[in-house]
Amino acid sequence: MQDLTNYTVGGTVHVIVNNQIGFTTVPSKGRSATYASDLAKAVGAPIFHVNADAMEEVHMVFKAAGEYRQKYKHDVVIDLIGYRKMGHNELDQPSFTQPLMYQQVAKMTPVARLYEAELVEGGHLTADEVAAMKEDAISQLEVAYAKSKTLTYKAEDWVTQEWAEIMEHDVKDAADTGLDTQRFRDLGSLITELPKDAEFHRLVKKIFEARTKSIEDGKDIDWGTAEALAFGSLIQDGYKVRVSGQDVERGTFSHRHAHVFYQDRDGSYIPLNNVVPQGAIRSFIASNSHLSEFAVLGYELGYAQANPNSLGIWEA
Repeated sequence: MQDLTNYTVGGTVHVIVNNQIGFTTVPSKGRSATYASDLAKAVGAPIFHVNADAMEEVHMVFKAAGEYRQKYKHDVVIDLIGYRKMGHNELDQPSFTQPLMYQQVAKMTPVARLYEAELVEGGHLTADEVAAMKEDAISQLEVAYAKSKTLTYKAEDWVTQEWAEIMEHDVKDAADTGLDTQRFRDLGSLITELPKDAEFHRLVKKIFEARTKSIEDGKDIDWGTAEALAFGSLIQDGYKVRVSGQDVERGTFSHRHAHVFYQDRDGSYIPLNNVVPQGAIRSFIASNSHLSEFAVLGYELGYAQANPNSLGIWEA
C-alpha cells in the first residue's frame, strides 16, 4: 500500500528486532532470502543493517532513517541485529538445538555494560556519574511500577481534541439535516450533469440523463442519485467524504459512477467535485482499493478514528 493513491501514509520506518528469536530454526530454514529485511527490496526501500551492540551507530541509523522518511515520504527499513540472551521462555534451554550459537551468547557482554565502558573510557562520563544515572533510572522504574498497581484508565483519557469537541455537543442539539427543495434541486443539477466536451459511455450518459430527470421531477430517485445528494450536502456543509474498497469508483453493481470514465482519453470526471468549496481539495474521495480487504479495512478504521469530521465508508 505504500505508494497507492489515497492509501500512502508518507512512508513508514520499519524496524526488525533481529534477535535470533527463532533459535530452533536457523535463518537458512526460516526464510528463502539471506537477510530478514530482503522483502523490502520488492518496494525499493533502503535498508540499514546495524549491530545492536553499537549504540552510537544504532542512534545514527535511526536518525538517518527518520530523516529519509521525512524528506522522501518513502518506506525505510532498519535491520537491528542482536541476539536473545535467554531461550523462548524462562524454562527453555536453547543450547539443546543451537549449542554453538549459545556458547557465543554466553560470552557476550550486555549492551548496557558495553556502552557504559565506552562512555567512561572515552572521557564522556565518570564512573560515579554513570552509577548515579543508573540509580536514578532504576528509581524512576520502581516508582512507575508501584503506581502501575493502582493506576486506572478511562476511555476519555485517549480522546483527541477533534473527538472531544464533538462530545461537547448534546445529541438533543443536533441540527435538522434535511434539505429544502431549492437546495435539493440546485445540488442535484451540479452532480448530475456531464461535460459536453468529452465522450462518455452511452449507457452511462443514459444513467445521468435519468438522474437529471429524477431531480427535476422530484421522484424515481435511485440509490446512486440519493447517495450523491447525501455526499454533496455533507461536502457543502464543510465535511469530507471518503469511500474506499473494491470497485467503489464505479460501484460494484454499476450503481454509483462517482468517477465517470472518458471513452476518448484516459482518466475520469468526478461530478461531486462540482460542490467542493474553493480551496477545499480532496473533500470527496472515492478510491478503488487493492484486493486485500483486511488491510484496507484496518487503514480505513484508523483514518476514521483520526478524522471524525470525515464520513469514512469501507465498501466490501
